[in-house]
Amino acid sequence: MKWTQISFRHRMLIIMTLSGLIELLVLALAGFIYIKHEQEQEMGLKAQGVASFLAQSSAVVEMIEHDTASNMQNRYQGLTELIGAAFIVVGDKDGIRLVHPVKERIGLPMKGGDNDRALVHGESYVSFATGSLGRSVRGKAAVFNERGEIIGVVSVGYLLERLQDRIEPFLMFLIGMAILVVAANAVVSNYASRRFQRAILGFEPEEMGRLYGELDVTMSTIKEGVISIDSQGILRSINTSACQILALDKNHVVNKPLTKVLPNSDLASLLSTGEPDNDIELYLNNQRLIANRSPIEVEGQVIGAVSSFRRRDEISELTKQLSQTKEYAELLRSQTHEHRNKLNTISGLVQMGELDAVQKLIGQETEHYQSLIEFLRETIRDPLVAGLLLGKTERAREIGLILSVEQDSRLQPLPSAINADDIVTILGNLIDNAFEATLSVTKLTKGLPINRRTIDVSISDFGNEIILEVSDMGCGLPKNIDIEQLTERGVSSKAPNNRGVGMFLVKQLTQRYQGQLEMMENSDFGTRVTVYIPKDGML
Repeated sequence: MKWTQISFRHRMLIIMTLSGLIELLVLALAGFIYIKHEQEQEMGLKAQGVASFLAQSSAVVEMIEHDTASNMQNRYQGLTELIGAAFIVVGDKDGIRLVHPVKERIGLPMKGGDNDRALVHGESYVSFATGSLGRSVRGKAAVFNERGEIIGVVSVGYLLERLQDRIEPFLMFLIGMAILVVAANAVVSNYASRRFQRAILGFEPEEMGRLYGELDVTMSTIKEGVISIDSQGILRSINTSACQILALDKNHVVNKPLTKVLPNSDLASLLSTGEPDNDIELYLNNQRLIANRSPIEVEGQVIGAVSSFRRRDEISELTKQLSQTKEYAELLRSQTHEHRNKLNTISGLVQMGELDAVQKLIGQETEHYQSLIEFLRETIRDPLVAGLLLGKTERAREIGLILSVEQDSRLQPLPSAINADDIVTILGNLIDNAFEATLSVTKLTKGLPINRRTIDVSISDFGNEIILEVSDMGCGLPKNIDIEQLTERGVSSKAPNNRGVGMFLVKQLTQRYQGQLEMMENSDFGTRVTVYIPKDGML
């Protein structure tokens, strides 16, 4: 089985158990070596002390000088057993054994080759050597006579074999403790690996690597800018589009506080509120953006936040194109419907031979349409707004209403700080609301007098403000909904589903330009909505 085929939890268990076992075995070996060394040093010092004591004994000096060692063998044999040593050997100045635990070896030279320091230099020391009884740790001391002459050497030794037997219980204890610790480590490793894999949502390392690669490629290919922060407000990721939109260098901003990278961003507020934001407008690094933001939650806790955004100009351009297309389509549809009726009338008049009536009807229609175009061309100098009013006028005629643009209306070319498509959005939504309010009363009353089917539109840019006003004679403001609530997303006085967007957009655009929105009831019927937009633009 390949290593990658083993689950991550089992891999962690194997690695942590083996690493713990190796560490403990090394520790046990080091402990064993340390204990062995200390035991050898301890026994060596003990042997040296006994050897020094005997070398200074008058009995030993007298034994060597008068050659009475044969009478002392049993005595030294008993002393050897008493101190637990392997041997006590006494030699003369030539290294010939005088006392030895094995009688047959008395009179033979001492073995080990470690007597020079005692017999030549007169030292007392510890040595390790292999003698006739085996390898041992020895304590040696020179024997001096009364004149200070070296006359012999005393050697007390402990066999290393016996010392090994004394150390082995310590080794077994260390191995037993190592096994116990390894078992405990295996339990802890199993628990830790389970918790760790649960934290990474059960993915294997190879899967996480693949997912990270896919995510990195996906993030770099999407056109929207995407950034994310952690629970501390640190910028953790930013894709290529976000760097391009905000003019940032990815290598210099990742893992830095978002407040330092983008001081005007309030993305960190989602960490406390936990509420997502949709289609909000932001102004970051001199860029107007449309953003969607959402908190990142794991097991019910907010651990970060992510935001995706695009330049508002791109969306505005699409909105502008869509608005123009929609208005153009409505204009064509209303004109087609109206002209079909006119053509049917003309056809009937021709069949009846009423040619004068045909010429009169055509003249009236041409004069009306041309006069409307000329009026809008002279008074409304922005083509988008003029096109909107022309299209809405034809739409009103189609649905049985009248859209009246006040004769005193004037709109000069818009300042560079004000986008024409924003004015179109505001005015178009106000007119549509007026249409719906008027039609709702028409359905209830099954017909309205002409004065109540008229929607009045006024546009003025005298002074420092552009004033847009739409007045209708419809159902008026709702009684069960607060006026402020009507400008919130999803709140509508009409159908509960898929509504409540128009006035929200109007309010949002008005606030962007630091303008003012007023809604009030007319003195008799209907509603009057006025929007004031400063000419000096927005912040």
